[in-house]
Amino acid sequence: MCKVPIYTQLTNCQITQFSVKEKGTLIYLQGRKTKEFYYLKSGLIGLYHILDNGKETLVRIYQAQSYFGFRTFFAQNDYHCSAKVLKSAEIIKITPLDFDKFWQQNASFMLYLLKQLSTELQDAECRLSMAAYQKVQDRILHSIDYLNSHYPNYHWTNREIAEFSGCETETAIRIGRELKKIKMK
Repeated sequence: MCKVPIYTQLTNCQITQFSVKEKGTLIYLQGRKTKEFYYLKSGLIGLYHILDNGKETLVRIYQAQSYFGFRTFFAQNDYHCSAKVLKSAEIIKITPLDFDKFWQQNASFMLYLLKQLSTELQDAECRLSMAAYQKVQDRILHSIDYLNSHYPNYHWTNREIAEFSGCETETAIRIGRELKKIKMK
């Protein structure tokens, strides 16, 4: 992807910086009205979708130098997911003052976000295809490989691996134990 645009160069918006240290802290909640989007200066953020039965699914992960929360903002909908801190984060909140003017005055930035959106959509489509046609063990193995290679400085829990794989935590634990037994032989 191209160079990340600097948020300080944006016009017609309010910029607010804050730090969050505690894992699990909510940045925004699913169903909440959008008024802003975010830039992750440092840390790790998980995007979770809460199902009707109350279970969470880890659908996307953002690392340093990523913008997030903009899809829902630009669609002018309520947040379709919740964003939570996975690793201590320094976050920049970007609140456009006028949606149309912000769009017009920051055209190159909007193009950057469109490219990011396209990349994330491609990734989501690949994961959806895997969920439909791969066995759960293969999904878990792929998820472990993906998470560790893309986010190597974070210790992924069985729950997070299961949520990202689209299975129950118990299944990820069981398959993890089976894999350790195979390694030991």
